[in-house]
Amino acid sequence: MLPLKSARVTYPYGVKNKRYRKGFHTGIDLASTETPIYASVPGTVIEARYALGKGADPAGWGNYVIIRTCNGLYDLIHAHLAAVNVVYGQTIKEGTVLGIMGSTGNSSGPHLHFEVRRVPWGSRDEINPAIFLGIENKKGAIERLSEEKKGISPTLILCNPGPDERAAAYLADYLKASVSCLADASAESIYCAERIYVIGSTAKVSPQAINIVGTDRYDTCQKVLAICQRH
Repeated sequence: MLPLKSARVTYPYGVKNKRYRKGFHTGIDLASTETPIYASVPGTVIEARYALGKGADPAGWGNYVIIRTCNGLYDLIHAHLAAVNVVYGQTIKEGTVLGIMGSTGNSSGPHLHFEVRRVPWGSRDEINPAIFLGIENKKGAIERLSEEKKGISPTLILCNPGPDERAAAYLADYLKASVSCLADASAESIYCAERIYVIGSTAKVSPQAINIVGTDRYDTCQKVLAICQRH
């Protein structure tokens, strides 16, 4: 779910700006007339910082909450909060109210600054938070991503259109994953996947990718079946 209901994007991810440490906006800014901030996924609170006035980090995030996702891969940053409703170490569910949208810290107006970083968050290894939330990374009303672009999955199965789609679909059904066309897979989804299977192609989309290629379509299917038997 989205961390703000009835939200709009006020400042997308990746906008170049010299005042930022990396030279671009590493989060996505959301604003809404509804102010509660919700946990978009379940996880554990690893930071919950609050202070009066401009907040716990007056020159930066103000009051903020950081959640580590259940799979231990991502830290989700929620900044500029007016109030913090959770505590360090708390286990939270999707939809738990983390705090209230505000304008603490270095902020030009009430909004939520939302970031997604690879663990640990201090390494500043961020990914596109719009992809994580399944929305378009552009200013204005929220637009959901198409099925081909949607979300970040721990298991990614890729293939080219044609005969190998059947083998890819079988593996996807067995692993409870989705299939994407090689040409449509986003860099973020490839980068963030724990496991990647490329069916019927030798394309090395990432170092961890497993290519399943047979001498013919039948042989490729047999190799897919062997993968399933090992899980």
